[in-house]
Amino acid sequence: MTSVTQATTTTPDPTVPTGAEEAQRLGRLGGALGLTHVVLVFAAITQEVLVEHGASAAQLRHVYGSADLTRVFGAGYVEAASFLLLVPALVLVAGAVGRGSAYARAAAQSFLALGIVLAASTLAVGFPPGAAALYGAQHGADASAVAMVNDIRNFGYVLQVSAQGAMAVALGLAVLAGGAQRRTLGWVSIAIGAFVVLGTPFFHNVMGMVGILWWVAVCITLLRGTPARD
Repeated sequence: MTSVTQATTTTPDPTVPTGAEEAQRLGRLGGALGLTHVVLVFAAITQEVLVEHGASAAQLRHVYGSADLTRVFGAGYVEAASFLLLVPALVLVAGAVGRGSAYARAAAQSFLALGIVLAASTLAVGFPPGAAALYGAQHGADASAVAMVNDIRNFGYVLQVSAQGAMAVALGLAVLAGGAQRRTLGWVSIAIGAFVVLGTPFFHNVMGMVGILWWVAVCITLLRGTPARD
């Protein structure tokens, strides 16, 4: 007796998204949240007061002493909330680009870890010292003490900008290793990230703006969908 084995074929379920479609959805949602984060940051900054390192005691007293505490603290809380929103955006973007190989996953995880470092350090080192300096300036604190506390935020910002540059490098490596997006995005991200990391000690404000523009470009690219590899 001979047995006949019948081959069975399975038809893909069109309702189940493929890996590429899932990555595209993650990227679009991450891009939308990432852009929302940027909008909230700039909206809050317009209502805040900032004093750079090296400002004179008179300038410090004038800027901080005349600020509206309710308005500035409210704007600061909105900006802080935007960094909480940034975290899920980073998770989604890392999930979108960390596909295709073990190297892509490792690079995407590095991007995510660096992004969390950026968000955590901003929340911990950026906002509390700035709020404390502002409050102290309006409640009799010595100008030198206010300046010292304020500089914790200023010097912390320098390190935060460098972390953003490292994020760009990691994202670029993930894109190149995974091949899910245009190689141009990978190479540009690596170049911009290296430029930001190297330039931060000399022009941290300029490098910070470059990092924000890079992030906006990444979010827009993801919102447009994950394009085929060049």
